[in-house]
Amino acid sequence: MPAIDSAVTSDDPTVAGDRLAVTESVSFTAPQGWNIDSGFRIDDRGASDSLPAVELTSGTTVVVADADNFTGTADELLSQVDAVSLATNGSSALAISGARQPITTNGGLTGVQVNFDTPQRAGSVTTFVVDGKGIRIRVAGSPDQIAARSQEIADMIASLGTTEGETK
Repeated sequence: MPAIDSAVTSDDPTVAGDRLAVTESVSFTAPQGWNIDSGFRIDDRGASDSLPAVELTSGTTVVVADADNFTGTADELLSQVDAVSLATNGSSALAISGARQPITTNGGLTGVQVNFDTPQRAGSVTTFVVDGKGIRIRVAGSPDQIAARSQEIADMIASLGTTEGETK
């Protein structure tokens, strides 16, 4: 097994226009050159009917987008995400973040976002609720890498919208 593992590359860089499925009906456009560590392009699917979290990496920057059933608001989802993080790993993004800010994507989805910046880590947590699905997008990396990729990250989140056609 180790020989097979070392012979198979895990590199799966995005190309211009790649859209990644967050739910059956919501996706976003990934910046060119980021690596897909988890998740599917909208035209690809695995053996299961479920969609895994999308995880993209570029340098030390990680973006994770996932979804689950949720009936509240984006603001309530952000509070829930933070409560779960505090209970499971003892950290609270809201404790070190700035104020919650409303966000609207290019496709008209509305949500809420908080940014955090410490000497070691920077990033954001953004939440949306679409068709009974709570969507969270977590971004984290070293402060210099977040700053260098800030426009790509903003564009990625802004591109979140309804997927044209259906995922296969």
